[in-house]
Amino acid sequence: MAAPEQMMFPEKLSHKKYRAALKKEKRKKRRQELARLRDSGLSQKEEEAAADAFTEEQQLEEERLLEVERQKLHEEWLLREQKAQEEFRIKKEKEESARRRQEEQERKLKEEWEEQQRKEREEEEQKLQEKKEREEAVQKMLEQAENELENGTTWQNPEPPTELRIMEKDRANCPFYSKTGACRFGDRCSRKHNFPTSSPTLLIKSMFTTFGMEQCRRDDYDPDASLEYSEEETYQQFLDFYEDVLPEFKNVGKVIQFKVSCNLEPHLRGNVYVQYQSEEECQAALSLFNGRWYAGRQLQCEFCPVTRWKMAICGKMQHDDIFPQYSTVM
Repeated sequence: MAAPEQMMFPEKLSHKKYRAALKKEKRKKRRQELARLRDSGLSQKEEEAAADAFTEEQQLEEERLLEVERQKLHEEWLLREQKAQEEFRIKKEKEESARRRQEEQERKLKEEWEEQQRKEREEEEQKLQEKKEREEAVQKMLEQAENELENGTTWQNPEPPTELRIMEKDRANCPFYSKTGACRFGDRCSRKHNFPTSSPTLLIKSMFTTFGMEQCRRDDYDPDASLEYSEEETYQQFLDFYEDVLPEFKNVGKVIQFKVSCNLEPHLRGNVYVQYQSEEECQAALSLFNGRWYAGRQLQCEFCPVTRWKMAICGKMQHDDIFPQYSTVM
Protein backbone atom coordinates (compact mmCIF):
# COMPACT_ATOMS: atom_id res chain seq x y z
CA MET A 1 0.00 0.00 0.00
CA ALA A 2 1.29 3.38 -0.96
CA ALA A 3 2.16 5.88 1.75
CA PRO A 4 -0.54 8.41 2.52
CA GLU A 5 -0.19 11.82 0.96
CA GLN A 6 0.66 14.86 3.07
CA MET A 7 -2.49 16.74 4.08
CA MET A 8 -2.55 20.42 3.14
CA PHE A 9 -4.75 22.97 4.95
CA PRO A 10 -4.96 26.75 4.79
CA GLU A 11 -2.70 28.42 7.30
CA LYS A 12 -3.79 30.39 10.35
CA LEU A 13 -6.56 27.88 11.35
CA SER A 14 -7.54 27.62 14.94
CA HIS A 15 -6.91 24.35 16.73
CA LYS A 16 -10.62 23.44 16.75
CA LYS A 17 -11.08 24.10 13.03
CA TYR A 18 -7.85 22.30 12.28
CA ARG A 19 -9.09 19.14 14.09
CA ALA A 20 -12.41 19.29 12.24
CA ALA A 21 -10.70 19.64 8.85
CA LEU A 22 -8.35 16.78 9.73
CA LYS A 23 -11.22 14.43 10.62
CA LYS A 24 -13.09 15.41 7.48
CA GLU A 25 -10.03 14.65 5.36
CA LYS A 26 -9.57 11.35 7.20
CA ARG A 27 -13.14 10.22 6.47
CA LYS A 28 -12.73 11.22 2.83
CA LYS A 29 -9.59 9.14 2.42
CA ARG A 30 -11.18 6.20 4.24
CA ARG A 31 -14.10 6.21 1.82
CA GLN A 32 -11.73 6.45 -1.11
CA GLU A 33 -9.66 3.52 0.21
CA LEU A 34 -12.75 1.36 0.81
CA ALA A 35 -13.94 2.08 -2.69
CA ARG A 36 -10.56 1.15 -4.11
CA LEU A 37 -10.54 -2.13 -2.16
CA ARG A 38 -13.99 -3.07 -3.43
CA ASP A 39 -12.90 -2.38 -6.97
CA SER A 40 -9.75 -4.51 -6.57
CA GLY A 41 -11.74 -7.75 -6.17
CA LEU A 42 -10.28 -8.80 -2.79
CA SER A 43 -12.13 -11.03 -0.37
CA GLN A 44 -14.03 -9.60 2.58
CA LYS A 45 -11.35 -10.57 5.09
CA GLU A 46 -8.64 -9.02 3.00
CA GLU A 47 -10.69 -5.85 2.64
CA GLU A 48 -11.26 -5.67 6.39
CA ALA A 49 -7.55 -6.21 7.09
CA ALA A 50 -6.59 -3.57 4.56
CA ALA A 51 -9.19 -1.19 6.00
CA ASP A 52 -7.89 -1.72 9.55
CA ALA A 53 -4.32 -1.11 8.41
CA PHE A 54 -5.39 2.04 6.64
CA THR A 55 -7.31 3.23 9.70
CA GLU A 56 -4.31 2.66 11.94
CA GLU A 57 -2.09 4.47 9.48
CA GLN A 58 -4.57 7.35 9.41
CA GLN A 59 -4.57 7.55 13.20
CA LEU A 60 -0.80 7.68 13.29
CA GLU A 61 -0.79 10.37 10.63
CA GLU A 62 -3.40 12.31 12.56
CA GLU A 63 -1.37 12.08 15.77
CA ARG A 64 1.73 13.19 13.89
CA LEU A 65 -0.08 16.17 12.39
CA LEU A 66 -1.57 17.04 15.76
CA GLU A 67 1.87 16.91 17.31
CA VAL A 68 3.21 19.16 14.57
CA GLU A 69 0.33 21.55 15.19
CA ARG A 70 0.93 21.51 18.93
CA GLN A 71 4.60 22.18 18.37
CA LYS A 72 3.79 25.03 16.04
CA LEU A 73 1.33 26.53 18.50
CA HIS A 74 3.86 26.15 21.29
CA GLU A 75 6.54 27.92 19.28
CA GLU A 76 4.11 30.72 18.45
CA TRP A 77 3.23 30.98 22.13
CA LEU A 78 6.93 31.14 23.00
CA LEU A 79 7.44 33.92 20.46
CA ARG A 80 4.47 35.85 21.82
CA GLU A 81 5.68 35.33 25.37
CA GLN A 82 9.17 36.46 24.46
CA LYS A 83 7.79 39.53 22.73
CA ALA A 84 5.53 40.28 25.69
CA GLN A 85 8.44 39.86 28.10
CA GLU A 86 10.56 42.20 25.98
CA GLU A 87 7.77 44.79 25.85
CA PHE A 88 7.28 44.44 29.59
CA ARG A 89 11.01 44.87 30.17
CA ILE A 90 11.12 48.00 27.96
CA LYS A 91 8.05 49.38 29.74
CA LYS A 92 9.60 48.77 33.16
CA GLU A 93 12.85 50.41 32.04
CA LYS A 94 10.93 53.46 30.80
CA GLU A 95 8.95 53.63 34.03
CA GLU A 96 12.13 53.29 36.07
CA SER A 97 13.84 55.98 33.99
CA ALA A 98 10.84 58.29 34.36
CA ARG A 99 10.75 57.60 38.12
CA ARG A 100 14.46 58.43 38.44
CA ARG A 101 14.00 61.64 36.43
CA GLN A 102 11.03 62.59 38.59
CA GLU A 103 12.98 61.90 41.77
CA GLU A 104 15.95 63.89 40.45
CA GLN A 105 13.69 66.79 39.51
CA GLU A 106 11.98 66.72 42.90
CA ARG A 107 15.37 66.57 44.62
CA LYS A 108 16.59 69.62 42.67
CA LEU A 109 13.38 71.52 43.38
CA LYS A 110 13.69 70.67 47.06
CA GLU A 111 17.31 71.80 47.14
CA GLU A 112 16.44 75.04 45.34
CA TRP A 113 13.54 75.66 47.73
CA GLU A 114 15.73 74.96 50.76
CA GLU A 115 18.44 77.24 49.35
CA GLN A 116 15.89 79.99 48.76
CA GLN A 117 14.50 79.55 52.27
CA ARG A 118 18.01 79.68 53.68
CA LYS A 119 18.80 82.91 51.79
CA GLU A 120 15.52 84.46 52.91
CA ARG A 121 16.25 83.52 56.51
CA GLU A 122 19.76 84.98 56.23
CA GLU A 123 18.41 88.18 54.66
CA GLU A 124 15.74 88.44 57.34
CA GLU A 125 18.30 87.85 60.07
CA GLN A 126 20.60 90.42 58.48
CA LYS A 127 17.76 92.96 58.29
CA LEU A 128 16.85 92.30 61.90
CA GLN A 129 20.49 92.64 62.90
CA GLU A 130 20.85 95.91 60.97
CA LYS A 131 17.61 97.20 62.46
CA LYS A 132 18.80 96.24 65.93
CA GLU A 133 22.14 97.96 65.34
CA ARG A 134 20.40 101.12 64.08
CA GLU A 135 18.07 101.13 67.06
CA GLU A 136 20.99 100.64 69.41
CA ALA A 137 22.90 103.45 67.68
CA VAL A 138 19.89 105.77 67.89
CA GLN A 139 19.32 104.83 71.51
CA LYS A 140 22.99 105.45 72.24
CA MET A 141 22.82 108.87 70.56
CA LEU A 142 19.67 109.75 72.50
CA GLU A 143 21.26 108.70 75.77
CA GLN A 144 24.37 110.68 74.91
CA ALA A 145 22.27 113.73 74.01
CA GLU A 146 20.29 113.40 77.25
CA ASN A 147 23.49 113.13 79.26
CA GLU A 148 24.91 116.19 77.55
CA LEU A 149 21.71 118.13 78.20
CA GLU A 150 21.72 117.05 81.83
CA ASN A 151 25.34 118.15 82.14
CA GLY A 152 24.48 121.55 80.68
CA THR A 153 26.40 121.12 77.41
CA THR A 154 24.91 122.30 74.12
CA TRP A 155 23.98 119.78 71.46
CA GLN A 156 24.71 120.15 67.77
CA ASN A 157 25.02 118.04 64.65
CA PRO A 158 28.39 116.32 64.14
CA GLU A 159 30.98 117.99 61.97
CA PRO A 160 31.22 116.78 58.36
CA PRO A 161 34.08 114.44 57.40
CA THR A 162 37.51 115.98 56.90
CA GLU A 163 37.66 114.75 53.30
CA LEU A 164 34.45 116.59 52.50
CA ARG A 165 35.73 119.79 54.08
CA ILE A 166 38.92 119.56 52.02
CA MET A 167 36.86 119.21 48.85
CA GLU A 168 34.69 122.15 49.88
CA LYS A 169 37.77 124.37 50.21
CA ASP A 170 38.60 123.83 46.56
CA ARG A 171 35.25 125.21 45.37
CA ALA A 172 34.13 128.82 45.08
CA ASN A 173 31.36 130.15 47.29
CA CYS A 174 27.82 130.15 45.91
CA PRO A 175 26.69 133.80 45.59
CA PHE A 176 23.00 132.88 45.75
CA TYR A 177 23.35 131.01 49.03
CA SER A 178 25.54 133.76 50.50
CA LYS A 179 22.94 136.42 49.63
CA THR A 180 19.67 134.62 50.45
CA GLY A 181 20.57 131.49 52.40
CA ALA A 182 18.95 129.36 49.67
CA CYS A 183 19.99 128.05 46.27
CA ARG A 184 17.80 126.78 43.47
CA PHE A 185 20.21 123.90 42.82
CA GLY A 186 20.32 122.71 46.42
CA ASP A 187 22.77 119.87 47.03
CA ARG A 188 23.40 119.63 43.27
CA CYS A 189 25.04 123.04 43.20
CA SER A 190 28.59 122.97 41.86
CA ARG A 191 29.65 125.73 44.24
CA LYS A 192 30.23 125.70 47.96
CA HIS A 193 27.51 126.43 50.51
CA ASN A 194 28.99 127.64 53.79
CA PHE A 195 26.41 126.41 56.28
CA PRO A 196 26.89 128.45 59.47
CA THR A 197 27.07 126.62 62.78
CA SER A 198 25.74 129.73 64.50
CA SER A 199 24.06 132.92 63.28
CA PRO A 200 21.74 135.64 64.56
CA THR A 201 19.38 134.99 61.61
CA LEU A 202 16.94 132.08 61.58
CA LEU A 203 15.50 130.74 58.29
CA ILE A 204 12.21 128.82 58.16
CA LYS A 205 11.65 127.52 54.62
CA SER A 206 8.19 127.78 53.00
CA MET A 207 6.49 128.78 56.24
CA PHE A 208 4.25 131.44 54.65
CA THR A 209 1.86 129.93 52.10
CA THR A 210 -1.20 131.32 50.30
CA PHE A 211 -3.51 130.05 47.61
CA GLY A 212 -1.88 132.33 45.05
CA MET A 213 1.61 131.11 45.90
CA GLU A 214 0.49 127.48 45.66
CA GLN A 215 -1.11 128.09 42.26
CA CYS A 216 1.85 129.92 40.74
CA ARG A 217 3.22 126.69 39.30
CA ARG A 218 0.05 126.22 37.27
CA ASP A 219 0.10 129.63 35.63
CA ASP A 220 1.95 128.34 32.57
CA TYR A 221 -0.70 125.65 31.98
CA ASP A 222 -3.82 127.32 33.37
CA PRO A 223 -4.00 131.01 32.40
CA ASP A 224 -7.24 131.42 34.35
CA ALA A 225 -5.68 130.44 37.68
CA SER A 226 -4.53 134.03 38.33
CA LEU A 227 -8.17 135.19 38.22
CA GLU A 228 -8.94 133.31 41.42
CA TYR A 229 -6.77 135.44 43.73
CA SER A 230 -5.48 139.02 43.99
CA GLU A 231 -2.60 140.92 45.55
CA GLU A 232 -4.99 142.45 48.10
CA GLU A 233 -5.99 139.03 49.35
CA THR A 234 -2.35 137.99 49.58
CA TYR A 235 -1.51 141.15 51.52
CA GLN A 236 -4.36 140.54 53.98
CA GLN A 237 -3.21 136.97 54.47
CA PHE A 238 0.30 138.24 55.15
CA LEU A 239 -1.04 140.62 57.83
CA ASP A 240 -2.85 137.75 59.52
CA PHE A 241 0.29 135.62 59.32
CA TYR A 242 2.44 138.45 60.69
CA GLU A 243 0.20 139.04 63.70
CA ASP A 244 -0.01 135.30 64.35
CA VAL A 245 3.67 134.27 64.31
CA LEU A 246 5.69 137.35 65.25
CA PRO A 247 4.68 137.28 68.95
CA GLU A 248 5.89 133.68 69.14
CA PHE A 249 9.31 134.65 67.79
CA LYS A 250 9.47 137.60 70.17
CA ASN A 251 8.95 135.30 73.14
CA VAL A 252 12.45 133.91 72.55
CA GLY A 253 14.30 137.25 72.25
CA LYS A 254 14.46 140.64 70.62
CA VAL A 255 13.60 140.49 66.90
CA ILE A 256 15.64 142.94 64.79
CA GLN A 257 14.31 141.94 61.36
CA PHE A 258 11.30 139.86 60.30
CA LYS A 259 11.13 139.29 56.56
CA VAL A 260 9.02 137.09 54.32
CA SER A 261 9.91 136.23 50.73
CA CYS A 262 7.21 136.51 48.06
CA ASN A 263 9.55 135.38 45.30
CA LEU A 264 7.80 132.68 43.28
CA GLU A 265 10.93 130.57 42.79
CA PRO A 266 10.53 127.23 44.63
CA HIS A 267 13.67 127.69 46.76
CA LEU A 268 12.55 131.16 47.97
CA ARG A 269 8.76 130.97 47.97
CA GLY A 270 7.35 131.66 51.43
CA ASN A 271 10.72 131.65 53.26
CA VAL A 272 10.64 133.46 56.62
CA TYR A 273 13.77 135.20 57.95
CA VAL A 274 13.97 136.20 61.62
CA GLN A 275 17.03 138.14 62.78
CA TYR A 276 17.60 138.25 66.54
CA GLN A 277 19.78 140.56 68.53
CA SER A 278 22.22 137.78 69.46
CA GLU A 279 23.25 134.35 68.26
CA GLU A 280 22.23 132.81 71.59
CA GLU A 281 18.64 133.95 71.09
CA CYS A 282 18.68 132.54 67.56
CA GLN A 283 19.97 129.19 68.84
CA ALA A 284 17.18 129.10 71.42
CA ALA A 285 14.63 129.83 68.67
CA LEU A 286 16.06 127.03 66.52
CA SER A 287 15.74 124.54 69.38
CA LEU A 288 12.18 125.71 70.10
CA PHE A 289 10.65 125.96 66.63
CA ASN A 290 12.48 123.31 64.59
CA GLY A 291 10.16 120.35 64.01
CA ARG A 292 7.03 122.12 65.29
CA TRP A 293 3.87 122.20 63.20
CA TYR A 294 2.23 125.28 61.74
CA ALA A 295 -0.70 125.41 59.29
CA GLY A 296 -0.47 121.67 58.66
CA ARG A 297 3.26 121.74 57.88
CA GLN A 298 6.31 120.81 59.91
CA LEU A 299 8.74 123.68 60.27
CA GLN A 300 12.29 123.28 58.98
CA CYS A 301 14.55 125.76 60.73
CA GLU A 302 18.21 126.42 60.05
CA PHE A 303 20.82 129.10 60.60
CA CYS A 304 21.04 131.61 57.77
CA PRO A 305 24.24 133.41 56.71
CA VAL A 306 22.31 136.56 55.72
CA THR A 307 22.97 139.57 57.93
CA ARG A 308 23.10 142.32 55.27
CA TRP A 309 19.61 142.67 53.83
CA LYS A 310 20.51 145.20 51.16
CA MET A 311 22.26 142.46 49.16
CA ALA A 312 19.51 139.93 49.76
CA ILE A 313 16.51 142.04 48.77
CA CYS A 314 15.69 142.52 45.10
CA GLY A 315 16.15 146.13 43.94
CA LYS A 316 12.66 146.25 42.44
CA MET A 317 11.13 145.23 45.76
CA GLN A 318 12.95 148.02 47.58
CA HIS A 319 11.06 150.62 45.52
CA ASP A 320 7.66 148.89 45.27
CA ASP A 321 5.14 149.45 48.02
CA ILE A 322 4.52 145.79 48.87
CA PHE A 323 4.22 144.83 52.55
CA PRO A 324 5.86 148.16 53.51
CA GLN A 325 5.02 148.17 57.19
CA TYR A 326 6.13 144.70 58.15
CA SER A 327 8.41 143.06 55.65
CA THR A 328 10.84 143.67 52.86
CA VAL A 329 10.21 141.05 50.19
CA MET A 330 13.00 139.29 48.33
